[in-house]
Amino acid sequence: MEDLRDITQSCRIHIDKDGRWFYEGSEIIHQYVLNIFYNALEQDEYGRYRIVIGPEVCYVDVEDTPFVVSAISGDTNHGYYITLNNSKIYKLDPLQLWIGDSNVLYARLPNGMKVRFSRPAYYDLALKMEEDETGDIVLKVSGQTYKIYSVDRRGE
Repeated sequence: MEDLRDITQSCRIHIDKDGRWFYEGSEIIHQYVLNIFYNALEQDEYGRYRIVIGPEVCYVDVEDTPFVVSAISGDTNHGYYITLNNSKIYKLDPLQLWIGDSNVLYARLPNGMKVRFSRPAYYDLALKMEEDETGDIVLKVSGQTYKIYSVDRRGE
């Protein structure tokens, strides 16, 4: 097990459902600081989010997901890409896409982290979805049809 000094009591960082980061109730807007935190964020073996910098760890209060899909690009022939609020771009795996509570769209990144779609990104992707003959919502990508489930198939 790692030998980290827990500084959670003094760091008091919260991430809201829109992916905005706060320290003691004030939004963190300095991009350099945000980039350091984005790159240091990980999940522990219990699924809790934490920032690890050097020998210190700070557990973070996350309202829903730490990263939010801010934009969609691509097309049905070549596949789609998601851009996160930290400006990182990932190829969207349609098998890792689902609709959660309150009709919120989620995806899972290759590293296993769950991300929430912003409303504009959700609407953009929804325009590319169809209803099939059985009434299921599907997304067609590279000649394949993927059903969009209403639960995370990993059970989380």
